Amino acid sequence: MSRTAGDGPTGAGAPTPGGGDPDAAEFERLRARKKERQGNAESAAVRDVTVGEDRVVLTLGFDWTADTDRLAYDLDDDRDVLRLEALAESRGFAFEQVSFLEGETLDVVYTGGEWVPEAHLAHAEGEGSVRETFRAELRLLGRELARLPTALRRLVRVARTMTAKQAIIAVVLVKKLIVIALVAWLVL
Repeated sequence: MSRTAGDGPTGAGAPTPGGGDPDAAEFERLRARKKERQGNAESAAVRDVTVGEDRVVLTLGFDWTADTDRLAYDLDDDRDVLRLEALAESRGFAFEQVSFLEGETLDVVYTGGEWVPEAHLAHAEGEGSVRETFRAELRLLGRELARLPTALRRLVRVARTMTAKQAIIAVVLVKKLIVIALVAWLVL
């Protein structure tokens, strides 16, 4: 690289005794700082996918820095599984094919403290549209309801098959039962 008068002193680019170029390190730090602004979108390559018994870790690399970033997903956490499913689906893979993400390029957004793939912005705190966030929460609720005991699952099944008129009558009856229970509790 040729230097101009505006680049600073010419002796500053001399290698340090440790072998690193201080100008190059400073340049990379400044470039990373410029890229890491809230809402900035970048492309990142998935360099490594590690699938374990209870955890999946993706290592992301950027073309503008040698540093990597890690995305860790806990397979025991429904939110993390939902994020990982959304990420795999965004690249055309099923959840079971998450290891195929290695070598893929992802669009990521900086949220102020971390890089988040655009595929699961709806699941990031304070990000995504209201509709996306609502749909994500409904999917989580569905997962939680699937784990309920049989009696509660039957109740959910009945609630799903109710007409609007039946649902209104059920809500009115439940409210009356709650009022009666509260009055009985106060009297007794």
